[in-house]
Amino acid sequence: MERVLETNNLCLGYNKDIYREISAFASRGEIIAVVGPNGIGKSTLLKSLSGIQSFRSGEILVDGKQISSYSHSRLAEKISFVPSQSPRARNLSLFDMVATGCYNRTNWLGQVGPQEREFVIGTLERVGLSGFENRDSSRLSDGEFQRATIARALVQESKIIFLDEPTAFLDIENKLTITKLLSDIAHEESRSVIFSTHDLQLAIRHCDRIWIMGRESFSHGTPEELIEKGAFDTMFKDSPLKFDRNLYTFV
Repeated sequence: MERVLETNNLCLGYNKDIYREISAFASRGEIIAVVGPNGIGKSTLLKSLSGIQSFRSGEILVDGKQISSYSHSRLAEKISFVPSQSPRARNLSLFDMVATGCYNRTNWLGQVGPQEREFVIGTLERVGLSGFENRDSSRLSDGEFQRATIARALVQESKIIFLDEPTAFLDIENKLTITKLLSDIAHEESRSVIFSTHDLQLAIRHCDRIWIMGRESFSHGTPEELIEKGAFDTMFKDSPLKFDRNLYTFV
């Protein structure tokens, strides 16, 4: 498959290193989960890969080119980013909220044209929010609002979508709904979807590949490959927690 993203010896950090030697890739049309303990640097990794945050050393290639070679507008055509918590603006309709993802295709007044409007409406239907266009976005449920943020990323029409813990704070039904939606987007629309999560069971059951940010090393591969070589045990080094291969979780 076509590689749309690649990292080589990537080192994350601000004034000092917080995580080192990340070498991995993402191909078109696959969904990837990033897992690891709290504070390991999952959010920092996604922000660095999105071009939002700088990195210490190494390289990030987007479509074979250094990420630093892209202008902000050009990079927005390649990458979209959904943060773990998006602010809710009162009196902003769901349509207008999602339409902000079309910012690079608006007229000089910042308005979307008929074609973009139809695209936004179709995208809302795609994420299960048809008929919600005029609803106050601040009054959506947590699950509905998360689907709205995904819709906003979709209308940006980027090849790669990064999401920082998109299923956090959701009940099991909404977690499954969001994860299934992301999987469908990757496979049906040939996009690369990369998201961080603490839910190993969902990641193993629904993702094509997983990136593990362990305490001492970074691993990546298919769920089956990682389970076979015991890679999940590196997540919590020197801990009594052990990965159960049958339950797909730590016990």
